[in-house]
Amino acid sequence: MRKEWALEQRIEREWISILCPGEKDKTRVMCEWDMIVEKGRILKRTLKQIDCCHPKLGIFGGTDCNWECKGVISKRER
Repeated sequence: MRKEWALEQRIEREWISILCPGEKDKTRVMCEWDMIVEKGRILKRTLKQIDCCHPKLGIFGGTDCNWECKGVISKRER
């Protein structure tokens, strides 16, 4: 009997430290990925959302973020 493997769609969240391209210092970001998995192997991973913990961006009236980090993080897509 042949076992059929179906494609599975998952959402994964991870916290990573990056060098903020806008502020030029380290910060932590939460990345949410949409993934397509087959037999436990990731076939495709697409960035869905970024949540940043940069202190300057959390202060009322602080720096506006233009999300330059999206290009850096998107390079991790498969």
